[in-house]
Amino acid sequence: MLNESNKRIAKNTMFLYIRMIVIMLVSLYTARIVLIYLGIEDFGIYNVIGGVIVLLGFLHSALTNASQRFLTFEIGRNDSAQLKKTFSLIMTSHFIISLIIFMLAETVGLWFVNTQLNIAENRMTAVNWVFQFSVFTFIINILRVPYNAMVVAYEEMSFFAVVSIIETGLKLGVVFLLPVIDFDKLSLYGGLMFMVPLLSTLMYKAYCNKKFENSKYEFQWDKKLFMQLTSFSGWSMMGATANIGALQGGNILLNLFTGVVANASFGIATQVSTAVSTFSTNLLIAFNPQIIKNYSTGDNKNMFKLIIRASSYSSYLVLLIAIPFLLNTDIILNLWLKEIPEYAVVFCQLMIVYQIIDVIQAPFGTLINATGKIKIYHLWLSALLILNVPIAWYLLKIGWEPYWVLLTRVGLNFISAILRTIYVKHLVNFPSWTYFTAVILRFFIVAVPALGLSILIKQYYNTGISGFIYNSVISVIITGIIIYLVGINKKERSLINGSLVKFIHTNLKGK
Repeated sequence: MLNESNKRIAKNTMFLYIRMIVIMLVSLYTARIVLIYLGIEDFGIYNVIGGVIVLLGFLHSALTNASQRFLTFEIGRNDSAQLKKTFSLIMTSHFIISLIIFMLAETVGLWFVNTQLNIAENRMTAVNWVFQFSVFTFIINILRVPYNAMVVAYEEMSFFAVVSIIETGLKLGVVFLLPVIDFDKLSLYGGLMFMVPLLSTLMYKAYCNKKFENSKYEFQWDKKLFMQLTSFSGWSMMGATANIGALQGGNILLNLFTGVVANASFGIATQVSTAVSTFSTNLLIAFNPQIIKNYSTGDNKNMFKLIIRASSYSSYLVLLIAIPFLLNTDIILNLWLKEIPEYAVVFCQLMIVYQIIDVIQAPFGTLINATGKIKIYHLWLSALLILNVPIAWYLLKIGWEPYWVLLTRVGLNFISAILRTIYVKHLVNFPSWTYFTAVILRFFIVAVPALGLSILIKQYYNTGISGFIYNSVISVIITGIIIYLVGINKKERSLINGSLVKFIHTNLKGK
């Protein structure tokens, strides 16, 4: 059973990484081309209007977490009737939320866009079209959440990856249509970008209705379950809001005390942080359903093993990227941006350290969600996260350097990691000492020599693009070897050896 679980996680991880690579490559290309076709002014308008809706992104995140937790929990318990009721109730709640968002957007939202934004009068017609398309895009994405959650809960990652790749391909197609169709480019882009999630949502619905009998919507009402869903989403939303508040609060403080150059550096660091975290997030998506299902069946032993493995593997993945990035931050930013804003290098390095701490602890979030007991967790976590704002304000007020805003964020994240480990120990009797020796201690045993050897290598290859490529490749190889020798256990090494032998044998036989 466990071996079958390992195979499924490995297969799903492969699909998710293929998805990630395609999306990243296409996104980098389309961002550049869209800027060319729309022009700086219309591109800025689209991002401003889209940004009004993106502010509600924390709501989408909270709803996704709640949907995936409750659906995966019932799948783990193998309770078909309760699963159907849960899906239908989640769908009903998303209809209600969509209606509320629509009403707010068409009243307060329209007033804000038409009276408060600084946009040229001759572009207001296009702006209103883009706003309407943005609202409906957000609503479509909200209504897709239950179907998306059902696919992830059943671990159908191949479909999840394929639809994501199709969606990315359609967005690329939209870019190529812009110069062909003779119409206002901003309005056209907004309309076509609305069609993409609409089509992918219809694909999700068709697939779920055909594949999963329990995903066919029927109106059902269960007050107790509805309150559980609402409570879970509410507390998740609180945590997400605190995280966004701490991040954007720091950004505003940088603007007040330092100016827009620091904001530009902060924005660059945030993009780098998101890109790095994506590598580990895909692995966690593959692990999360198994963690929740093991909890729902009371199989805590296997659940603890999965959490330890997920923490180790995701931290090693980030380490492979983090070391060459930390040693070559200035070169990488120069290749990407040409002109590097002040503070960008140190901001990016601190964000990478933040991500390493976050990634190691991420499976604990899944475990806490699986229990459903998230109120106390989000209360103390939110309070800790938001402390970043007053502490950063004080440090800037007394004249400390701007990087202390992010250094404070890193420090608070480290404290939250310690508290989270203690919390799960008391919540589900998690083996904290095993976690410390198998994850934290091993991570440092891998990271310290890998970083030290990489620094030595950089002394020999430290100039130009060729030097960057050489020291980065060698660093990744060195880190990979150390992970193989001391980062994983004997059984895991045997599995890797077996897979390599099988791969080589298959290819040689094919030839």
